[in-house]
Amino acid sequence: MGAGEVLGIDTDEEAVEVARENVAQNQVSHIVKVRKGSIGHIRRQFDVVVANIDLRGLRRMRQPLLRHLKSEGFLILSGLLEREGDGLSQDYMKTGLLQWTQSSREGEWVCLTFQKK
Repeated sequence: MGAGEVLGIDTDEEAVEVARENVAQNQVSHIVKVRKGSIGHIRRQFDVVVANIDLRGLRRMRQPLLRHLKSEGFLILSGLLEREGDGLSQDYMKTGLLQWTQSSREGEWVCLTFQKK
């Protein structure tokens, strides 16, 4: 069981090219599409939204990320230092739209997972 469709976006052309190479190398181009752009260009909602950017970006993009997440969908936030995780988690929980499901750590990095109510 896996994803039926994956859309990856990035504003950095080099990151988009590297992602496309990885998609081709892993032979998943029938499922995964990668585009240069921003979240503002997306007009759909998704079952899972993953954002791997810094703390400032995650705070700034809170509403757009939530807008693109379906009800009962999962939001995964990474790119955070451990010391930043609790504060960001509280910021997202204050919306009243999410429940925290788990966090994981690898060294000094933390990943937060929420589910939309």
